[in-house]
Amino acid sequence: MCRTLLCVTLCLFLYGSAKADTITLTGGFAVTSDGIFQINAFGPNFLWQGAASGDPENFTFATCTPSPCGPGSVLDVGGSFIASNLAIGLSAGTAFVNGVTFPNLYFDGGLNFTGSIVLPADFVIGQSVMVPFTATGHLIGWIPCAPPLQMFRCTQVFDVPLTGSGFATATLPQSGTRSVLYTFSEPVPEPASLGLLGVGLFALKQFYKRRKRI
Repeated sequence: MCRTLLCVTLCLFLYGSAKADTITLTGGFAVTSDGIFQINAFGPNFLWQGAASGDPENFTFATCTPSPCGPGSVLDVGGSFIASNLAIGLSAGTAFVNGVTFPNLYFDGGLNFTGSIVLPADFVIGQSVMVPFTATGHLIGWIPCAPPLQMFRCTQVFDVPLTGSGFATATLPQSGTRSVLYTFSEPVPEPASLGLLGVGLFALKQFYKRRKRI
């Protein structure tokens, strides 16, 4: 029984350690609309606030197949925000990482969003639709150079992998700008994680029952 308990304990430790370096966004939001990307999202000991602008085609994250959007179409809210593809100075903001606040940063890296649903039979163009999504990526923070070179990146201060999930609200007007609001939320435990936890609790229960008998 002691060997079983040791094995379960090690499995739980290794499982947690493998994911310790990735920051999970558990709250806040990101918005894409008409060439604008805005984010105000946070996770454990982490906050990212920033904005960027670029080619509107790079931020059209609500597309339908077949088009135009209608009942039975597949609505896709996937897309990639890549900060390094933008002009210097447009991808800027503030970050809080591991107890340190970094104001007036430039960013590299980005997020890749994935999520899609089949539009229901009662869908009407112009209404908003909720779609579950996941996001993965990484964020690199740079301190601007001293004047007169403040429009350039000088010192890298962090590089963190990111993940997150939640529900996206896609607004699909008859004409005009489409927009997507990604709202991050606490992740739901995976069945495998719950199963592993259950095995661990069962092993602990058996261990203490055995100790009572001795």
